[in-house]
Amino acid sequence: MNRTMKTILALLAGGLLLCQQTQAAPISGAIEFSGSATASGPSGPSCTIHFLDPWHSIAGIGNYATVPVGTPATFNDFTFIGTAMLTAPDMPAWTFTLGATTYSFDLLTLTSGTVIPGSMAISGTGIAHITGFDATPATFALQGAGTGFDFTLSSSTTATIPEGSTTVLLALGLVLVGIVTFRQKLGT
Repeated sequence: MNRTMKTILALLAGGLLLCQQTQAAPISGAIEFSGSATASGPSGPSCTIHFLDPWHSIAGIGNYATVPVGTPATFNDFTFIGTAMLTAPDMPAWTFTLGATTYSFDLLTLTSGTVIPGSMAISGTGIAHITGFDATPATFALQGAGTGFDFTLSSSTTATIPEGSTTVLLALGLVLVGIVTFRQKLGT
């Protein structure tokens, strides 16, 4: 019985280590861009935001800190209805590549969207991607001012680290180790 428990414990520990090694790390940090865009009209029935590419990075922190200022990025147009309903996910909303690393963001939902003559403010949520990292939930903000519906805007994307399943697995493993240790002490 004692030998069986040790074998189970060794397999569990090996499995936990393997799980940890095969998972990439979640993205943390934020990146900001600057550029121009036009809106098809005020928010309401249907409003398309058309980006005049390229946009350029202006600041980055966390996993984006190594992105040089001025790095060009491609932004994809999106359309929304009312004040917060995307007509379709924008995948990717923006993307750029540095060397072998691709950075991108998928805009999945809007939380607000307002376009009026002279200003624009749009926010939403989605998934940030960086080669070698886990896809990570992130927020998106786009705001700026201009004449008519031609805007000079800034955009930021901030990755937020979710509660990880790795933490749950580690806690479960520690509980099982405790149970096995307790049973061994009772058996001796």
